[in-house]
Amino acid sequence: MAGESHSGRRAFVQPAPGGWATRIGAAARRQWSDPLSRGGLSLVVNTGLTGVLGFAYWIIAARLFSTYAVGVAGALVAATTLFSGIGQLNLSGMLMRFLPKAAGKSRRLVLIAYIFSAAVSALLAAICLIGIKVFASPNSPLRLDVFQSTLLVLAVAATAIFTIQDSVLVGLRRAVWVPVENGAFGIAKICLLFVFASIGTAFALFSAWMIPLTLTIPVISAVLFYRFLPLSSRPRRAAHLGREIRSRIIRFAIGDATGGLFTQAWTYLLPILVTALLGASANALFFTSFLFSSTIDQVAANYGSPLTVEGAHAPEEVAALIRLTLRRIFSIIFPTVVTLIIISPWLLRAFGNKYVAAAPLLDMLLLACLPKAISSVYYSYCRIQRSTHKSAMMQAYVCIATLSTVILLARSFGLIGVGLAVLAVQLSAGAVSAWALRRGLRRQERDGSRQGRHRRRRGVASAIRLSAIKR
Repeated sequence: MAGESHSGRRAFVQPAPGGWATRIGAAARRQWSDPLSRGGLSLVVNTGLTGVLGFAYWIIAARLFSTYAVGVAGALVAATTLFSGIGQLNLSGMLMRFLPKAAGKSRRLVLIAYIFSAAVSALLAAICLIGIKVFASPNSPLRLDVFQSTLLVLAVAATAIFTIQDSVLVGLRRAVWVPVENGAFGIAKICLLFVFASIGTAFALFSAWMIPLTLTIPVISAVLFYRFLPLSSRPRRAAHLGREIRSRIIRFAIGDATGGLFTQAWTYLLPILVTALLGASANALFFTSFLFSSTIDQVAANYGSPLTVEGAHAPEEVAALIRLTLRRIFSIIFPTVVTLIIISPWLLRAFGNKYVAAAPLLDMLLLACLPKAISSVYYSYCRIQRSTHKSAMMQAYVCIATLSTVILLARSFGLIGVGLAVLAVQLSAGAVSAWALRRGLRRQERDGSRQGRHRRRRGVASAIRLSAIKR
């Protein structure tokens, strides 16, 4: 370390005992000062925290409630998550893309997203409940009475708004609050387990999940609307979204929602397809391996969200932002994938000796996470460029190719065929995404340098005219 002596010369002194810790702290502060890194790290922390608290919730629930109650409540939570996820129609991506530049229109944009996602999600839940009432057997545990059905529909609408709030926080560069919000929700629902344990019913267990989620909404909404969301320049009148802005948002939302539905389709249908082709025992091996790879995929998704926000703030810096995002993602997932591939037999043995047979499948699904990360970054790039129809076509290809290739290979090669199908499709999609990213960024850099030269020429011409006037 260098210090300043009394004579003014720089004098070198021995590093302090905490020198390495100081350097690590300085590096961490540099990472945290960058909005892209801060947003990505916040969402990665949120994923880990949500996963840990979620596992803890179901482990404690299994000890306090009957297996019947846990099974029915788990189905209700899964249905609530599914309906709210489909009903949002990927409005989260729209908010992250348009909120940074919405200014006084931001409140109206968020309110529209709230109302639309809640209404569509609740409508889907109501239709499904009516279908269960008509077609399910009278003894089905999913047949709910009118009061329970009403609460489930409201819970679906609340879950949609709860998820939208996370996207609003990310779009406003407040992603650091996302793990705080979800951490408080996770702790609260675990505490309510002990309160409702004496009731012991499946709906009591479901309520322990939904009550703190619903109570979180007005708290976060108050913070958003009265502190974080920019105020309109005309506070007494609602800011209107112009026709051009509305058409941009609609085109963007249609493309993003279509792509999101394709991704959800192959993600949710793949375990069902494996069960139909290879049986429930084979799906147990597949689903366990798929959980590990899906968790790693969240890293790319977590960095893709702040990439969309920062790209909307500074479109001229998209090339540098994408390179930085790829470095951040691969610095996390590459060593993780390598480590998990090495320890995969021992990792699966923790579930039981039968699960060790899924080690080759797990290795292939882990390798597929690498090209899939490139595709995730490409989807974010398409959001920045408002060309979500291109990402929708890519996601449609991944969905159709994955499901059809699994059908072709699974019967002949079993789980190995499933792994080969997923890996081959993700490699091809990743290669096309990398090519499209490189092509788009080169064109953008070329246009940027051309505009820079044009600005310099105008600056020189202005200077010449000014000097002529002065003479």
